[in-house]
Amino acid sequence: MVEGDVLVILLTQMPTTPRILLDCRWLNSGGAGRVTELLLRGLALSPPDARWILWGPPSVQALAWRGAEVVLEPHDPRMLNGQRAWFAIPDCELALFMHQQRPQRRVPSVTMIYDTIPLRFASGTLERAVKRRFLQRVATISRHIVTTSEYSKKCIATDLGVSASKVSVAVCPGDPLMAQRVAELRRTLEPQPVALYLGLFLPHKNLEMLIEAFARTAFCAEGGRLRLTGGSRAEHSDLTSRLTEAQRRYVEIRPFGSQSDLETLLATCRFLVQPSLEEGFGLPAWEALCCGVPVCASDGGSLPEVTRGYANQFPARSFDRMVEALDACAYRDQANTPEVAEVASRRFLEQAPSIEEFAARIQGILRTALESPERAA
Repeated sequence: MVEGDVLVILLTQMPTTPRILLDCRWLNSGGAGRVTELLLRGLALSPPDARWILWGPPSVQALAWRGAEVVLEPHDPRMLNGQRAWFAIPDCELALFMHQQRPQRRVPSVTMIYDTIPLRFASGTLERAVKRRFLQRVATISRHIVTTSEYSKKCIATDLGVSASKVSVAVCPGDPLMAQRVAELRRTLEPQPVALYLGLFLPHKNLEMLIEAFARTAFCAEGGRLRLTGGSRAEHSDLTSRLTEAQRRYVEIRPFGSQSDLETLLATCRFLVQPSLEEGFGLPAWEALCCGVPVCASDGGSLPEVTRGYANQFPARSFDRMVEALDACAYRDQANTPEVAEVASRRFLEQAPSIEEFAARIQGILRTALESPERAA
């Protein structure tokens, strides 16, 4: 063996820095986009050693840290049921897909599966079977699965036939910067007699019962309004068409705006309500509590776990208990007191993971998947 051959062998045996692909395509889009943003911010605070590839829209460049490679992918990640980007996935040793609606191409990967709620609220047997098969395929081709609550972890294991050891929980972090912005707005803006709902307008969100229950509250009788923010244009039209004349006097339906618009809504509302029959996490309730906003929430799915005793809770299917909880939350002492709201915000943030802790948790999961691919597969 000659000297050059020895050098080649030594170079090929030297460990290389792994390339980790972070799927940022959901940035600025719903809950997955918010979680992606928080992860990027956490990683930027202590840039990782690995070679990270940030794959997403142009807005990801503002969140990239020095040394991270940005690969632009401007297309909607939901196109063709998530399969449009099948051949566009950049080369890497491991990909972290930030949503379960991911390309079903078999690449070394860790996947965020937020919940299995569509299996229980599908429109029929065929749709349920298709959704189950899709999620089972995602679980099969992923080395590991990450979710955001213990409730979702149990559901994933049960509904998809996945070993619990293949699923890790990474609780969403609190965002003190957002809480500070909301606190500053609260000191300058006039409070409004509004119960705020944020989210999709899907069947499991329980909005029809909420609209009817709100009409029975003393808060509504005294001029309180229910503002439903989110949903699609078609959902807005459908829900508006089904409102009675009486309901139109106290129900407002609005689309999602920017992050600053959302923070203004949180700063001025009386409280936030999340009446869901089931939630895999409940990000609106979580972020409202981080900002010191009173929360009225059902006991659906993960919500008791996520709200941690800080919300006015009620059984999701109890009309009368919902009415009681709405009024109890509307007239809590802190409802219109900025100083007390800021104390509540600090108290909740103290027991929430920081964005640095969230990023470290995700990195630990990725290291395990890289080091033990056989066991994780």
